[in-house]
Amino acid sequence: MSDNAEIDYLLEEVITLPSMSQTVMHLTEMMNDPEVSLADVGKLISSDPSLALKTLRIVNSAFHGLRETVTSVEHAVTLLGIKVVRNLVLTAAVFDQFQNGEEALLRHSVSCGVAMRALGESGVATNMTIKQPDELFVYGLLHDVGKIIFQEYMPTEYGEVRERCSSGEISSYLAETELIGVDHAALGARLAVKWKLSDALANAIQGHHDFSQCEAAEYRDQAALLCIADYICHSAGLASPDDATPVVPEEAWELTGITSAGILPVLEKVFSSLGDVDELVELAS
Repeated sequence: MSDNAEIDYLLEEVITLPSMSQTVMHLTEMMNDPEVSLADVGKLISSDPSLALKTLRIVNSAFHGLRETVTSVEHAVTLLGIKVVRNLVLTAAVFDQFQNGEEALLRHSVSCGVAMRALGESGVATNMTIKQPDELFVYGLLHDVGKIIFQEYMPTEYGEVRERCSSGEISSYLAETELIGVDHAALGARLAVKWKLSDALANAIQGHHDFSQCEAAEYRDQAALLCIADYICHSAGLASPDDATPVVPEEAWELTGITSAGILPVLEKVFSSLGDVDELVELAS
């Protein structure tokens, strides 16, 4: 049975992928309109009080380091721009989806977002076009979302995966394929498609363990960056629970232009951001 057929079976018989907030979906549609106004965007987000509140808490977190307190969604949109606020709203919505996941996995996901942002800001990825820091954070935050889905809908099977990985001799995505038939990367990519997120993000999630899983070569550099961010998290003691240390293939360094020497300042920045990780994990709870 092919991977797609296996995923289709799971989605029909076992798993119901969570729906994204209608506010986020509508916001994504609005961003396709070049004439959209800041006021309309602010009004839309404010129409969902819970999401607006969580977004403001993220905006005002130490992680973003703003010099002034943002007091309203309209203020945030004016100060940061529509694209940045959209990524922050998406982050807030994803945090809501993570509430059923274990804290260790949430911490790893947040940490990978922090590592992605640090990689983007450091300038070490010389062979690729770097996206906005907040967009890179979302890439890292979502890279293992498939694991949370497995935990919620297939706890017994995923417990067997965790047991299989506990020796550190096999990576989770290989154990998942062996025991379930589908890995968390493929499942997470399917969720990104359902949420109408970008093709680049869906492909980066799909291919962050195996670049050949990307639909086109143009997406491999983003998947490679995620692979390196995942490796940085493991090196910093922020690993995904019961998972082997990721293997970074030579292709990842070639695709991104990152060198081993370039990793050191990024790793230091991730270490210095541990307090920010704690704060963001608390905001997600």
